[in-house]
Amino acid sequence: MATDWQMPRRGETCSCCGRSFEPGDVMTACLYETPDGYERRDYCDACAVPDDPPTIAAWRTRRPPPAEKKTRAFDRATVWQFFERLEQPATPEQKQLRFVLALLLWRKKALKLKGSQAAPEGEVWHFVAPGDAATFAVLRPDLGEDELDRLGLQIETLLTGREAADDDAPPAAAAAEIAAEAGESNHG
Repeated sequence: MATDWQMPRRGETCSCCGRSFEPGDVMTACLYETPDGYERRDYCDACAVPDDPPTIAAWRTRRPPPAEKKTRAFDRATVWQFFERLEQPATPEQKQLRFVLALLLWRKKALKLKGSQAAPEGEVWHFVAPGDAATFAVLRPDLGEDELDRLGLQIETLLTGREAADDDAPPAAAAAEIAAEAGESNHG
């Protein structure tokens, strides 16, 4: 008898005739107990479910449509405008926001990191716009994960004009990874 419960995944084809299931197709799903655990077999409406081996459970279901990938539109021009407006940040929050925007633009290949250097106010990262001679010096502020999340939510709000949903990953999560990687590569 099986002791480990793990629901097997649905089949892509009928276990009897081998016909591929299309989104919306009705099928009968049967659960069997085997010495190796549980096994699921799916049968199309045209095929009868065999009596042997006996099922421990059976149900009617539909093949769901393919999951739609949630994507967030990235408006490069808008992010670029925010970045340029913060060329001379006055507050610590503006310095943090400019840094996160630079990381986002770097990730989207709108900026290239040319290096970093120590300065009296902290580490300064130097970016260049590809195909352009413009260079940008961006102070790397000391940011914790909470601050990166807060800035990411602010960016989401600015870009979409609405509050970010709770299940949305803040855009700054990727920025935190990039910052950590870049910090290691520039200091190691």
